[in-house]
Amino acid sequence: MSRKKPIDPFARKMIFGSFVYGGVLVVMFAVLTVVYLHTRPRCSDRVVAESTSPDKQWIATLMERRCGEDAPFLAHVNLRPAAEDLRYGFFSGIAAEGEVFLQEQDVAGTGLTLRWTGPGQLAIECPHCNASLQHKRDEHWKNVTINYQVSSSR
Repeated sequence: MSRKKPIDPFARKMIFGSFVYGGVLVVMFAVLTVVYLHTRPRCSDRVVAESTSPDKQWIATLMERRCGEDAPFLAHVNLRPAAEDLRYGFFSGIAAEGEVFLQEQDVAGTGLTLRWTGPGQLAIECPHCNASLQHKRDEHWKNVTINYQVSSSR
């Protein structure tokens, strides 16, 4: 009858150490990937202009987004309470919260302007917007009523 030879204690430590080392490498890779994706998001939102409501309760922000070199520019308007900062997605880099208007066009090409006509009344003017490229157009957001002056043809 043949007996199994016991595993050498040094070999056992080497095998265990290899698994620990491999685990540390996997954790390090995961942490560095999360940091990279957070600091270099796929999309970039750039603030073009901001306008505060007359009662200093709301801020309307005009922004431009691009998600890659071949992707189109997106002009959008976000609303938020004046006491809060603009929030971007952790991995996406997109400021989607409070987005009330989205146009697939660059900001310079649209001629977008923001104007508060009253404490809860925002006017979004877009003289060069193409209606077929609009993706979002909300009329109300929380206590704010939004009026649009958008050209329907181009």
